[in-house]
Amino acid sequence: MRSLDDTIVAVSTPAGPAPRAIVRLSGPRAFAILGSALAEPRPDLAALASYSAIEARVRLGRGEPAIPATLYVMPCPRSYTRQDTVEVHTLGSTPLLRMLVDSLVQRGARVAEPGEFTRRAFLNGRIDLAQAEAVLALIQATSAAEARAATRALRGDASRRIHELHERLVRLRARVEAAIDFAEHDIEVVAPGDVRAGIEHAQAAIARMLREGDTGALPPEGVRVAICGLPNAGKSSLFNALLGRRRAIVTDVAGTTRDAVDEPLTLDGVRFLLHDTAGIHPPADANASGRAGFATLSDAIDAEAMSRARGLIAGAQIALVVLDASQPLTHVERRLWHEVHAPHKLLLLNKSDLLPAISSADIAALALPDSDPHSAVRKPQSAPFAVSALTGAGLPQLRAALVALVRSGRVEAPPCDLILNARHREALLHAREALGRAVEAIEQGMGEEFVALDLRAAHDALGAITGHVAPDDLLDRIFAQFCIGK
Repeated sequence: MRSLDDTIVAVSTPAGPAPRAIVRLSGPRAFAILGSALAEPRPDLAALASYSAIEARVRLGRGEPAIPATLYVMPCPRSYTRQDTVEVHTLGSTPLLRMLVDSLVQRGARVAEPGEFTRRAFLNGRIDLAQAEAVLALIQATSAAEARAATRALRGDASRRIHELHERLVRLRARVEAAIDFAEHDIEVVAPGDVRAGIEHAQAAIARMLREGDTGALPPEGVRVAICGLPNAGKSSLFNALLGRRRAIVTDVAGTTRDAVDEPLTLDGVRFLLHDTAGIHPPADANASGRAGFATLSDAIDAEAMSRARGLIAGAQIALVVLDASQPLTHVERRLWHEVHAPHKLLLLNKSDLLPAISSADIAALALPDSDPHSAVRKPQSAPFAVSALTGAGLPQLRAALVALVRSGRVEAPPCDLILNARHREALLHAREALGRAVEAIEQGMGEEFVALDLRAAHDALGAITGHVAPDDLLDRIFAQFCIGK
């Protein structure tokens, strides 16, 4: 890792022409370096109040013209990095910005590494590691729901809960270790029942966080989209067509897909996670089909595949219900439409390259009630999409509709104060496992030493979330995902 004593500089706004851009300079010599680049004498930047704004002209180098800029001055510790920081707001010309950065480097700064400003904010105690990751999540957000989720994490609500649990386990471990130290003096520092109660309290808190994290936000991969329908409706072909490559196995045999296939997809900057699910159909009559000899195993596999498919559909934010437009609408398909209760669902009439057999009257019939008590209100939320996985017809319109659903804010995440990424979840699971071992050690009378070791493992796992325990390789992996200037 580079030294915190370096003064770093980078363009903090997106690349490309713009009316305005920001060059950020932070470190012990930030004010001196920028002061030496000003075309006219200015008051001592270090003496200005935090967030002062002054107009100035900044030289781009020897023999180069000076450009007008507004300087926002933030003396330490009242800055993002808790170091002296100044932002140069000026014209968003890419060549001019490059010249400005080069000029500041020649005067003693160095170009910042990806995420180095946020890394310094973490190392200097401005934010914890979970909040630093929330900065990245906010930068990468592609919808209002993702931005709100990242903002909640950046606010530190989840971090406070993890901090409190971490400190509780540290104190509990300290009491257990004190009991070890005073064992020969026949002094009871902590009762075994109190230790177990403390562990069980922590286990319950972790279980709540894991449960809330399951429902609290859009997953890192994006909006969950389940492709569902009867066997041989062309679901896997559509899945491959949307991805633009062959990912799922496709054959002419109905029921090829037995297990769900997941794949991330980015459309116009919006992230989705596509699920290709097994075909849903009524249970087969094994005796009537002459399959009695092996029906038990085959039907059991079918039942498990459909159970998983229904689970994915229930957890999806958008369901794409696929019908084979070359075949007449069946009662089973109408019932399937009514049984899909995703927050948003789109009707896809696949195989539009063939002669259509589904009429407008068939589509209207989907709004008719049947034995499903929910069906009276389960109507198509938009006109059906006539698509062809074979020719690609209708797919641009479908992609645009998916993006519009997210961009409009209609795809929402349930409100929750806790947002977990994969790293946080793994750490919580490790903490839960360590606490489970501590309970086993108590039950088996293994001694306080084993309990203390497991408590240490538990609070170290929690500390990895917020950065109490943060080896350099972990920090390198996290901050390498940032862009330069953040």
